[in-house]
Amino acid sequence: MDDRDMKHNDEEHSASDLLEIAAQLAALAEDIRTLAAMPIEQNSTLIEPGDRPEATSE
Repeated sequence: MDDRDMKHNDEEHSASDLLEIAAQLAALAEDIRTLAAMPIEQNSTLIEPGDRPEATSE
């Protein structure tokens, strides 16, 4: 194998690496679109009066 063949193989590997990255980015974009379509649920952090522990005075 001469230098031209080795360079060609490196270019093929680089191209396939770029295609793999592009596929991963496309999948990530789809996941983000799916998440963006979901409503955000706001959890209540308020404490109801009956939920508080009773204070003891000593």
